[in-house]
Amino acid sequence: MTVRRVALALRLLAVLSITCGLAACERKPAVFAPPPPPVVTVAKPIVRLVEDTLEFTGRTRGFETVEVRARVKGFLEKKLVDGGRRVKQGDVLFQIDPRPFEATVAQARAELEAAQATFRIAELTLRRAMEAMQASAATQQEVDRTRADRDSAKAKVDLAQAVLTAAELDLSFTTVTAPISGRVGIVTVDVGQLVGATDPTLLATIVNDEKVYASYDMDERTLLDLRKANANRRPGEDGRPVQVVRMALANDTGFPHVGRFERADNTIDTSSGTVRIEAIFDNPDGTILAGLFVRLQPVSGERQALLVPDVAVETDQSGRYVLVVGADGIVERRSVKVGPIYDRMRRIDEGLDADARVIVNGLQRARAGSKVEAKEESAAMPPAVAPKAG
Repeated sequence: MTVRRVALALRLLAVLSITCGLAACERKPAVFAPPPPPVVTVAKPIVRLVEDTLEFTGRTRGFETVEVRARVKGFLEKKLVDGGRRVKQGDVLFQIDPRPFEATVAQARAELEAAQATFRIAELTLRRAMEAMQASAATQQEVDRTRADRDSAKAKVDLAQAVLTAAELDLSFTTVTAPISGRVGIVTVDVGQLVGATDPTLLATIVNDEKVYASYDMDERTLLDLRKANANRRPGEDGRPVQVVRMALANDTGFPHVGRFERADNTIDTSSGTVRIEAIFDNPDGTILAGLFVRLQPVSGERQALLVPDVAVETDQSGRYVLVVGADGIVERRSVKVGPIYDRMRRIDEGLDADARVIVNGLQRARAGSKVEAKEESAAMPPAVAPKAG
């Protein structure tokens, strides 16, 4: 039985070997099938009349800023204002102890009255001397002496009057009023503190923020180009329209604050090669604080421009670029010079033409030099043409 089982097993193995060999002979070699090219969406730039703008960063400052200081030495008797409050011009802010100054005024007034009395006597003496000389009872020398005494007495009256005026002025300085309307800054002096001892102590700072200035620096090349385009005239001069300037705060979307060009410096800063420019903005609700970091967008006119969706513009170490698809489906990198954003569309100043097929969707699947399948769509944008943030 054992021999028969062994022989049966050997036959079975032989049959299996022949069957596996035949199956191996009939197996076909594997063939690699490349994946299809990725699908991307492309759109041609659109040509649109848009506002010609520039973008700068700048700082704001109040329309008026005044440091209120103690103009006389004394102890602070009253503090009638808190920091952060609005005040009107002429409102009383602080009261310095007036009693020493009242005493000085009384002394100066008494000295003036004494000088006036002396002057009256000298005037009367001169008149009598002149009458005596006419009656040959006095000499010319005596008349000249009495006239000199009269003039000296008159000078003392003038001096006493000046001293009194100065004393009254110092007394008026003990009542500190607001020189302008605006918002008061943090007040750091307290009642009982000696102010004006060695120098005019800073009592408060008032900022009139009903309007604000926003200043920015323009490079000399841009300045020269603008002056050449406008015959060296500044906005608002010789019939040139006033230039609109838009502003965006750090938390703004777009440029919602609209102002106008106010003035520019008359020299170039040689250390930076820029000129300082200021625009002015109405600020009735006090939204714009002095000292804010802002973005500014002066509008210098209108121009025809190429616009592409902003999502199509990418950035690397070489700068801004877009990916375009050629007629053969090969992706090409195009370096571009860009302008501001208009309703989610980026202005392209250099590097593209109107027939370029720009990749606007599927950028993560496209690489320069690779082949893609391009599907075209319209790059239509809303009708508004005002530039937005970006």
